[in-house]
Amino acid sequence: MADIHQPHDRLFRAVFSDAAEAASLLQAALPDTVRGGFDWTTLTLVEGTFVDEDLRESQSDLLYQVQHAGTGQPVSMYLLFEHQSSPDPWLRLRLLWYCCRIWEADRRDDPDRSELRPIVPVVFYQGPRGWNHSSEFADLFPEAARSWSWVPRFAHELLDQTTLEPEATGGGVKGRIAQLLMMVAFGRHVDAALDRAARWTLLLRQAEGGVDEFRRFLVYLATVQDGEVVETFKEALERHGLDLGGEIMTYAEELLAEGEARGRAEGLIEGEQRGEQRAKVEVVEGLLRTGVEWEVIEAATGLTEASFQALKAQLSESDSQA
Repeated sequence: MADIHQPHDRLFRAVFSDAAEAASLLQAALPDTVRGGFDWTTLTLVEGTFVDEDLRESQSDLLYQVQHAGTGQPVSMYLLFEHQSSPDPWLRLRLLWYCCRIWEADRRDDPDRSELRPIVPVVFYQGPRGWNHSSEFADLFPEAARSWSWVPRFAHELLDQTTLEPEATGGGVKGRIAQLLMMVAFGRHVDAALDRAARWTLLLRQAEGGVDEFRRFLVYLATVQDGEVVETFKEALERHGLDLGGEIMTYAEELLAEGEARGRAEGLIEGEQRGEQRAKVEVVEGLLRTGVEWEVIEAATGLTEASFQALKAQLSESDSQA
């Protein structure tokens, strides 16, 4: 499995930064008591992130503003994407801290404000194990103290993706495909999820910009799973009437671009050339896992099989001396 930097977070942000996709997901997944309280046509994305720097490997977040249906007042909708290897009971404490950061940012932007804007915290959990912790902040305290007036009280909404069957995914087309491929990434309902993702992909391809979105999903799948799973997805696409044909070259170039961008970012830390070389090796390994022929890889990356092996050996030697 390739280790291209933060694939789950990048897919989450790419898909749900689209306010229409986020509104569709939240309307489909939140309880009736919550979703009925808002005018979802007013949902807009607010730029920024509030997650701790050292936790961005396992968390990502998106902040929206939406009008309350009853009062017309603006409310913040905070969507925290969590994908640690196991559910964290202390997530509630971090979530409260993130909400405090949002309120502080609001106060900086509007120093004259006299009231805090309400926040609806929503945890979107995707991982290998189901969520098994309370969503009530007060439950972090001893039971005898939970009713004390000075114990903070709030609860987050939970979208536990580990409990979903493929046919139960909701939201817009891109949101559904993202949820299905994340199921596959974590090894759940692989065949059924790939088949349903293929069906939604047919609709995506017909939409404006759908081809570029499709490449994003294909790159994600090749990054988080092996070649056999990618091949199964291709077969599902063909079974539903979509032949990739000559697009494999474009797909290879897309993978390369992803890797080079990450390499440039890593280059700030470990030297630009070494970072780009490491990224290129990982890209080639991802292409090989998906069954791409060497002539396609060479055309996309400029590496022959021999030069690729030499580059791998050079990086391995460099790592051992570090």
